[in-house]
Amino acid sequence: MTALKFGFVIVEGCGEHSSVAEHTLRRLTEVEGEVEYRTVPGTSETVLAAKCFAELTSVDAVLVFLPHEEHPAVLTAALEGLTDIVLDWNMPIVTTISYPDGMSLARAAVTMVEMQIEMEGKAEGKMVDTSVN
Repeated sequence: MTALKFGFVIVEGCGEHSSVAEHTLRRLTEVEGEVEYRTVPGTSETVLAAKCFAELTSVDAVLVFLPHEEHPAVLTAALEGLTDIVLDWNMPIVTTISYPDGMSLARAAVTMVEMQIEMEGKAEGKMVDTSVN
């Protein structure tokens, strides 16, 4: 596997598992350079930070560290925004909502990147036109 790049989006005060996640990433795969960290003031801002990673960097996946005690409406809106980025950019984004500790979060990110690389490799030259017209 080639070296991978990862971005971390951390809501202020929610990065307690980030060092374990980074250590796990480095143990599971070759990490190209440094993991890129961005700290944001709140849950809503994670969407813009993740989109910036997708549009402006060459990271392979983003790990998002969210507060466990968040208003459900704010959390739902953020998760919907993050899902849109995943679908628009074909970039794995994993959150501490689904994977509450750094080790499982990192494993999920690596698993999704590996799956994507494998499927893209198999699909090369076999792309099907799915347009309506």
